[in-house]
Amino acid sequence: MFMESKVMSAHDEKTVVKIPAGKSREWNFHPELPIAMSPVFDIPPKPRAAFDWLIGTWLKLTPPVSHLLFALITVTFFLPAFSDMQGVSIDWMIQIAAIYFGAVILLGTILHLYLYVFAGQKTRQKFDVRPMEKSSRFTFGDQVWDNVFWTLVSAVVCLSGWSILYFFLASNGWVPTLNGFSASPVWFILFFFVLRFWQSFHFYWVHRLIHIPWLFKNVHHLHHRNVNVGPWSGLAMHPVESFCYFSSILIHFVLPSDPLHVIFHMYSLSLGALFSHAGFDKLFVKDKQAIKAGSFHHQLHHRYFECNYGSEEIPLDRWFGSFHDGTPEATKRIRARKKLIFAPK
Repeated sequence: MFMESKVMSAHDEKTVVKIPAGKSREWNFHPELPIAMSPVFDIPPKPRAAFDWLIGTWLKLTPPVSHLLFALITVTFFLPAFSDMQGVSIDWMIQIAAIYFGAVILLGTILHLYLYVFAGQKTRQKFDVRPMEKSSRFTFGDQVWDNVFWTLVSAVVCLSGWSILYFFLASNGWVPTLNGFSASPVWFILFFFVLRFWQSFHFYWVHRLIHIPWLFKNVHHLHHRNVNVGPWSGLAMHPVESFCYFSSILIHFVLPSDPLHVIFHMYSLSLGALFSHAGFDKLFVKDKQAIKAGSFHHQLHHRYFECNYGSEEIPLDRWFGSFHDGTPEATKRIRARKKLIFAPK
């Protein structure tokens, strides 16, 4: 059943037909359609809508708040002291790598076991009802083991390498640092918001780069073998893609950062990818919605490829014509766009 409501976009003023959340011919579950982008950058400005969006998406016990809690625990109990990281020592470098390998393995395993092995909520709010594949196009002939392999030998290795480089430079005073909340309280808090928008901006442009046909065929295709995604699909990337993806850390090389900012940022990129590729809109505990999990915005990208390169924080896809809002009309438009991109020259 369709509901009509007036939704004014930043580009036009026309009535948009809203489709309630539920099943469709293409999806086992979809959220309310059309999906929306962040109103933070809408013109004319919509301060109330922007504030409500930030509160509604960022300040719940779900990513990114959970990433902040994980980062706080890591910095308090597991991160090596700056004095230990001033020299080239295998000890602290292994400790940094162990933090990331431990976090990714723990969260990836929990999500996969709950959602796919024990089917804790069966197919409730699962976007694509199909199971994980066993196919020769995957490493080891198995989608799950393929994803685990590339996550650990490519993504987490690059994640660890970038972080080791940053902490070595920071501990030696070669990049700007921030010594705790008291050093600059306003910047300390504001920088968490800056990082969310920076992550979205960086991801869009890196993602557009690796969708250049040659790079897509030789690099990004490995990730896109996952048309139907699961938690381990999020970081299943070619080493070149992993290197580019985690280069988002470069913002800390130029702006004063506390270790909490850096670990939060790296967890948002790594653990956030596990959540966003979970394949389910929300996680349920005792039949109650507990945690926002997968991203339908990004699920559309895996289904249709040449759309939704970025995330919801900055509407770059809308500005550059690559936004898929989940409606059948958008599907037709994106399929026509894909044919143009891959047409023989």
